[in-house]
Amino acid sequence: MARQVNILDYLPPILLEIKELKAIAGVENPILEKLWRMIDATLNNQFIITADENGIGRYEKMLGLQVSDSDTLETRIFRVLARYQEQAPYTYRTLRLILDSLLGAGNYTMERNVEEKWLVVKIELTVKRQFEAVEDTLERMVPQNMVLTVELRYNQHSTLARFTHAQLATYTHLQLREEVLPNA
Repeated sequence: MARQVNILDYLPPILLEIKELKAIAGVENPILEKLWRMIDATLNNQFIITADENGIGRYEKMLGLQVSDSDTLETRIFRVLARYQEQAPYTYRTLRLILDSLLGAGNYTMERNVEEKWLVVKIELTVKRQFEAVEDTLERMVPQNMVLTVELRYNQHSTLARFTHAQLATYTHLQLREEVLPNA
């Protein structure tokens, strides 16, 4: 919402012809535009979704989150949102709601066995960039007496069956297993 600033618009018409006032406006306009950008950035940094690099950095510092050089702004925002959505006590239903809000319904599978104390969460390839953030969230939410396994849900035979052998020949085995394939 950066504004285009022109000080001359606020002067009476009779003063618009004065050279000195034009020169002053030429110096002040860029300063005021920069000030507007800073005000917008400050407002946007009040909210996690609209935060820029500096704003999300403040949230990460407050929450004690580690940042990798390869993390995108989107991944960093996702990680902060994931941390803020945590609230104890955690139930299976709450866990499912949190995963639905973070990854989207249908972008993961979750199996549990209460008697044997294990939980397996498989994340779809379409949201694999959020894998580490989801894994960290689950590590904090799942009770410590349960064995937690978080995995990517690789392409299955049923996914690959809709392609011809000629179409699949253009991919490597690793790509067939771990990449999101285009719809054919």
